[in-house]
Amino acid sequence: MNDTVPPTHLSEYLTAAELPAWEEWPYRVCSPGRVNLIGEHIDYTGGLVLPAAIDYSLYFAVRTLDEPMWKLHAVDLGQQLEVALPLTGRTEHLWANYLVGIGVQFQDQGHLLPGMEIVFGGNLPSGAGMSSSAALEGGMAFVLNELLQAKMSRPLLAALCQRSSNTFLGIPCGVMDQFASLNGSPSGPIILNCHTLTSEPVKNDIEGYTFLLVNSKVLHDLSDGAYGIRVAECQEALEVVHATFPRINHLSATLPDQLQVVAEEMEETPRKRAHYVVDENTRVSRAVIALEAGNAAEFGELLNATHAGLRDLYEVSCPEIDFLQERALGIEGVAGSRMMGGGFGGCTINLVRDDRIAAFKQELTEAYRSAYGLTPEFYPVHITAGTRFV
Repeated sequence: MNDTVPPTHLSEYLTAAELPAWEEWPYRVCSPGRVNLIGEHIDYTGGLVLPAAIDYSLYFAVRTLDEPMWKLHAVDLGQQLEVALPLTGRTEHLWANYLVGIGVQFQDQGHLLPGMEIVFGGNLPSGAGMSSSAALEGGMAFVLNELLQAKMSRPLLAALCQRSSNTFLGIPCGVMDQFASLNGSPSGPIILNCHTLTSEPVKNDIEGYTFLLVNSKVLHDLSDGAYGIRVAECQEALEVVHATFPRINHLSATLPDQLQVVAEEMEETPRKRAHYVVDENTRVSRAVIALEAGNAAEFGELLNATHAGLRDLYEVSCPEIDFLQERALGIEGVAGSRMMGGGFGGCTINLVRDDRIAAFKQELTEAYRSAYGLTPEFYPVHITAGTRFV
C-alpha cells in the first residue's frame, strides 16, 4: 500500500463532511499497527520482545483551530466528538480517551494544547491483536510532539503513551506495542528490551515463508480485568523471587535456575505465570538466532512452544484460537503457529511456506466455518517503518 495515499473511505469521508481534501491538511501522519513475532505478555515484566511495525495503519489528518477545542472524527466508527480545552478528564467514548489521554500527558508537562481538528481512520482492524490502540496513541503523540515542539525522542514518546494507558485509561499494559508502532524499521523486526527501552534491528533471513495473521473474529477488550489480573500475578511472583534474589527487580530477569529455587514458595497460579515468563524470555533470544540463521523450522517450533505456554501456563487463549492453531499445524507447509496479542481472541500468527498460502487459507477457512460458523480473515504481514509524516 502506498502510505502517502490514505484508504479510499477516509478520502470519501473528508469529501462528504465538506472538509479539505487529504493533501490539503497541514499535518498528515501514518501510524502503523504491529505484530509481535515472539515474546508475548512479557513486555510488562521487563522482558525481551521481537515486534515489527506493519503495513496496516491508521492515518491522521490534522489542522489547528483558533477556538480552544478538539474536533475529533473517528471515520471507521462513524463517530464525532468535540472536547473542550484544557482537558479535564475522560469522555464517554473509549476511542476518544486514547487521544485525550495523550493530550493530558503533554498538558501535565506544562504544554498549552492547541485547538485541533483531527480526522483518523485506516485499514487496521480493531481487536485483532495488531495494536490499533497503540497506533492511535502513537499517532496522536507524534502529532503533538511536532505541534508543541516538545522535541521528545521516539522511545520517550512510547513511554508517554504507555503512561497514558496505565494512568489515564487504567490499562496496565507494557510499552512494546507503542514502541514498535513508533520505532519500527522497514528492514526487519526489532529486539526490544522492555526494561531498558533499548532496541536493535534484527535481520530476517528466513526465505520462502510469510508471516500470515489469521483473525479469529473473536474480539477482546483489555479493560475487562483479565489483563490486569495477569500483571498482578506476575508482580506476586516477582515479590517471591526478589525476597531470595534482591537484585532481581523485574520478573523477566529471573534465570531458570533461580526460579527453580523459589518456585515452591509461590502459589500455584503465580508459579505458572512465572514459568511462562522465564521460558518465553529464553525463547525470544533463541528466535533471534533462528531468524538470522534463516531457520524456519526452529522458529516455527518456538512459535508452537509459545502458544502452549500461553494456553497452559498463562491461560490467555480461548477455544477458537486453540482450534486455529492446532488445525494450522496439520496443514502442509506450516512451520509454526501461535496466538498473538493480549489474548482471549484476536489473531494467530503463522509461518507459512509461500507456495502453500492459498491452500492454507482454503483449508483453515473450511475447518473454522465448520467448527464455529465464523469466517477467518487473513493478513499477510509486510514490515514497514514506524509512525511518520506522509
